[in-house]
Amino acid sequence: MIGLLSAMDEETELFRQNIQIEVSTTYAGITFNKGLLNGIEVVHSKCGVGKINAAAATQLMIDKFGVKSVIFTGLAGTLVPYLKRGDIVISNFVGQHDFDLTAFGKRPGQVTDGGRLIEADPKLVQIAAKAYEDTLAQNRKDAQMVVGTIVTGDSFVANSDRLKWLQREFGAVAAEMEGAAVGQVCQANKVAFVIIRVISDGASGDAAGQFIMFLDEASELSYKIVAAMLPQIK
Repeated sequence: MIGLLSAMDEETELFRQNIQIEVSTTYAGITFNKGLLNGIEVVHSKCGVGKINAAAATQLMIDKFGVKSVIFTGLAGTLVPYLKRGDIVISNFVGQHDFDLTAFGKRPGQVTDGGRLIEADPKLVQIAAKAYEDTLAQNRKDAQMVVGTIVTGDSFVANSDRLKWLQREFGAVAAEMEGAAVGQVCQANKVAFVIIRVISDGASGDAAGQFIMFLDEASELSYKIVAAMLPQIK
């Protein structure tokens, strides 16, 4: 069983339309749709925005449905000048940029008894990258796909100084609000995961407007990558 998660309605709509839903169940206010997508058994959910929502939905997927892999898709803001709207970022590592125990001698983002970054499953990363190349790359000559670090926090980054700090402190290429929470829960449960993000904005002053305008188009890109990935996941 493969778990598919996104935060917002627009990011999940194509999944809902294309999954042959067999069972729809609600736990803790989160609805999970179990069924087939391209003949592969999946459970899909909209978790809501932010780390707590993402962590809760991920743990429920693991406990209630026994998922062995989790794929989280959605939008993100770029932290580097070479990425632009429509580019794809696939996580090799994720981290929490707003987790702060520096008063106790830890580095920003360093979780107690753990490191700062959590590694995504290398096989899922490879599968995601190949799915992009096989399904989208030929028709998107001006776009690019990169594998890199994604940082997560419970705030929408729209400040250029914060943007620079995130890139320099974590070596990250994109920022969003759920991925590292998914990663931490998956790591604790020994479940494979990968985060796939479409760049929607520059994490700058007008980032919120850019984000909203690009939701539907970005969601279609995410859906096509995941649909191509599923038959390759063992």
